[in-house]
Amino acid sequence: MDKLRKHMLAEGHISKPELIEVILEATKILRREPNVIRIKEPVIIVGDIHGQFYDLIHMFEKVVDSRDLSNTKLLFLGDYVDRGNYSIEVCIFLYCLKINYPGEILLLRGNHESRAMTEHFTFREEVLRKYDGDESVYDAFIESFESMPLSADVNGDYLCMHGGISP
Repeated sequence: MDKLRKHMLAEGHISKPELIEVILEATKILRREPNVIRIKEPVIIVGDIHGQFYDLIHMFEKVVDSRDLSNTKLLFLGDYVDRGNYSIEVCIFLYCLKINYPGEILLLRGNHESRAMTEHFTFREEVLRKYDGDESVYDAFIESFESMPLSADVNGDYLCMHGGISP
């Protein structure tokens, strides 16, 4: 994860075959999870990232890096894509975390993780621009989004979800 982070912070690129492999592996893990995840505290809850990769890394530096990631639950509430210029990088980083720490990294679906929203905003355009117009990369992302859980119950006390889910 450290090598990946450094590579991406230096604006390194992930090849199309590597990206597809990451997306497919993350999708397999996400499909095994229920629509409502039940977790216990402690948990760090993170809201909308919207393609702001450098803000995500800054949050990791301030909140996560001082902890043992294998013993730290992170709950992301969706809206990983659109608006910012680095939605793919956000997804790659979060998906690699999910692959390496499947029980500790929890990714919920937000309203921007849908075909309609990503076509209306910037994610589809970003994927096509960065990956030579290949619709199969975009379709793999959409399939992964559609595999994400919708909400999380923390200790039976808190219901966590994104503020809106698209059809």
